Amino acid sequence: MTESDFIKNSIEDNIVFVTIDRSPVNVLGFAHFEMLCQSILEFVERKDIRAIILSGNDKVFVSGFDIKEIAVMKKPDQVKQATMQIKHLLTRIETAGKPIIAAVRGSCFGGGFELMLACHLRIAADEARLALPEINLATIPTFGGTVRLPKIIGRARALEMILTGKIISGEEAFRIGLVNKVCKGEELLSTAKSLARSISEKGALAVEAAIKSVIAANELDTEQAMKLESELSGYLVETKDLKDNIAAFFEKKRAVS
Repeated sequence: MTESDFIKNSIEDNIVFVTIDRSPVNVLGFAHFEMLCQSILEFVERKDIRAIILSGNDKVFVSGFDIKEIAVMKKPDQVKQATMQIKHLLTRIETAGKPIIAAVRGSCFGGGFELMLACHLRIAADEARLALPEINLATIPTFGGTVRLPKIIGRARALEMILTGKIISGEEAFRIGLVNKVCKGEELLSTAKSLARSISEKGALAVEAAIKSVIAANELDTEQAMKLESELSGYLVETKDLKDNIAAFFEKKRAVS
């Protein structure tokens, strides 16, 4: 298996589009998830890339994890070791210093849903179908779904989705705060690109600091998070980006970062 088998990349205006296309329904196994995450993280490290948009094909985002790979695992340690590796990669995506935007069309189930949760921002087509259906197989989400979803939509709504395995639409996902925007399917990538461009035009160091501070707010107590925010703000004082933009502000013009 090579990356080109199911991952397609294209770059436009310092924004990279990472497209998952594993026919017919984008079912991914452990190796696929690892390869996909590594591909995304490689773009995070590139200085010429300012934002990343992750999408599926025209019909599906990711319809789930390959159940056959779970079925052959007979010991708890096997599951723990395999899932912890994916969780580690998804955490690296979640804490990456560049905005990663999930653009969801069609089915987004199970592991695909958990991949979407790890992205910084999420946009869904109105006809998208999203769910964590693991409970229907008498198991639970294992790529961080039970941890990230409550932080995004609240415990009660998260429990309802996880305990019932119900499927919600893109419209419903927007209503409950799961996604940032909802749009028509044919407008999905252009909407994602517009959002990515609006962020990529900002100072890269400030964007990275903002992501770090917001992520920390969910992990640290209030006092520690406040301290980190001040430390990051202090770091930015010495950057060329801030100095140029402040000078431009007083000159009534916009600086280029």
